[in-house]
Amino acid sequence: MDLFLIGEVLCEGDILTIVSAIKYVFTLIQWAIPLVLIVLGTVDMFKAMASGDEKATKEAQKKFARRLIYAVVAFLIPFIISLVFTFVGNMINNDAAGSASETYNNFFGCWSEA
Repeated sequence: MDLFLIGEVLCEGDILTIVSAIKYVFTLIQWAIPLVLIVLGTVDMFKAMASGDEKATKEAQKKFARRLIYAVVAFLIPFIISLVFTFVGNMINNDAAGSASETYNNFFGCWSEA
């Protein structure tokens, strides 16, 4: 199938199933990565505090702060990607390119339906 013909594909059946699965994986990643990073950071903090070593505690605090930042970024990446696609879609829809606009609308219509 030619990639430029994706606008003509209807969002039903197998395609809807695939898009739903991709959307589910994105949601899982959006929640799992921050959760794992926060749990690992908490475990590191408890280990450092239990050891009683001042240097290990400060090191664990820095590591935990970095992991919190990574968790926030990992959580926001899907939102940022969606925002970029919305801006691109608005630019495409404002141009006179009919087929590009139709392709964009069909794809995100399918994404929203999934």
